[in-house]
Amino acid sequence: MKKSLKIALTSVLVAAGLAVTAGAANFEHCADQLKEVGLFQGTESGYELDRAPNRGEAAAMLVRLLGKEEEAQKLTYTAPFTDLAGWEKPYVQYLYENKLTDGTSDTTFSPRSSCSAQMYTTFLLRSLGYADGEQGDFTYAKALDFGKSIGLVDFANCNESKFLRDHVAAMSLTALHVDVKSEKGTSLLEKLVKDGAIEQSKASSLLLFFDRYDDYMKAASQMDQATKSDISMKIDAKASLDGQELLTLSMPVTMQADMDLEHMDQSKLSMTGTMKMHINPELVTEPDAQTDMELPIAYYYTNGVYYMNAGGQKIKMPMSFEDAMAQMGDLTSMQSEPLCLIEDIAVSGSKTTVTYSASGMEGLVDSILGSMGTDALTSDVQIRDIVAKATVSGSKVQAIDVAMKMDVTVDGQTMTMDMTVNGTVNALGSSVTVKLPTDLDTYTDIADVTPDTAA
Repeated sequence: MKKSLKIALTSVLVAAGLAVTAGAANFEHCADQLKEVGLFQGTESGYELDRAPNRGEAAAMLVRLLGKEEEAQKLTYTAPFTDLAGWEKPYVQYLYENKLTDGTSDTTFSPRSSCSAQMYTTFLLRSLGYADGEQGDFTYAKALDFGKSIGLVDFANCNESKFLRDHVAAMSLTALHVDVKSEKGTSLLEKLVKDGAIEQSKASSLLLFFDRYDDYMKAASQMDQATKSDISMKIDAKASLDGQELLTLSMPVTMQADMDLEHMDQSKLSMTGTMKMHINPELVTEPDAQTDMELPIAYYYTNGVYYMNAGGQKIKMPMSFEDAMAQMGDLTSMQSEPLCLIEDIAVSGSKTTVTYSASGMEGLVDSILGSMGTDALTSDVQIRDIVAKATVSGSKVQAIDVAMKMDVTVDGQTMTMDMTVNGTVNALGSSVTVKLPTDLDTYTDIADVTPDTAA
């Protein structure tokens, strides 16, 4: 499903020709899940997810994730730091006694100083039983890299340049799902329950969520590991300006892939379909101007060559398999489906429906655009809503549906655009045959195409 979701979102963006300005992610649903098990309490002003965390808050979270909050509250404060508030002292005392934190000087802890992504990752790794230092499992300088290697840090839950309490919530929830070092197959949440630090009754809902997430990942892995796939998508869009309809667009496409893992450039790809566009006749001033347009879509790849049939002009160019995949929107650089992006997993009989967090999806959009390269995209877009759902049946991903609402600014004017994509996994495996046209030898090398003859 990782592959399918990225195809779906990429197709929406490519169809619109957009460069997106995504807002900050908001992982309030992660904070809610942490609060349910007693690990994230917020402040008198609420969760305050839009500000940076500080060292005092990070110390408290580490003690809770270690399952030592009750023990810490019984300690007598003897640490040398003189700048702590009363609520911070038990947490810092526990960490100081167990050599898990240092002050910023002999007598200061600087609890109100910002906690960086690197520092918080280090704290989470310690809660998972990993030791830092030259003789440990990782060094502070490499904490983020080590966190990525064990599934703790991902593109969605951590923003190194603007680390917020929002990311603390997302990373902490992810940490609860990661196995502790000393007990492979046992997640941090399971260990905290076993140790009595979190009540089973409070953890039951989150444990069920994790179990369903694991089942979903097993289903998704079938698609990501498949060397042959056949996926259909239907993209629909409607644009308006100040309440007046500008245009509607419909684009059904089918993508087929047959990957040769030993010789990737000998793989075969095909993306075919039709783009239909209707322009509001009231906006057309020229008497003979077209208001309805239909453009065939035909892109192919085989034997290290990319073929494109654009407006009847058939051109080809040498291209690596990876670049061809990017051109067609099938970007597979994600290593995992970030846990923090998923808001709900509902099971009804043999059908599972996975609902993604609307705000958290912005990180995935940023990831896609980073892979696509936004230099070629021409508009500026502010995403306002993203709704994404995946359907699993028979332990296989069957469909992915994405809807976006966005404000698009072109030449100083802003229009509202609603776009949806409905994707269906038609087949995976040996039953898939990539259909290529028989006239590929008639395509013209792009190096021989002059500007005057280009479509």
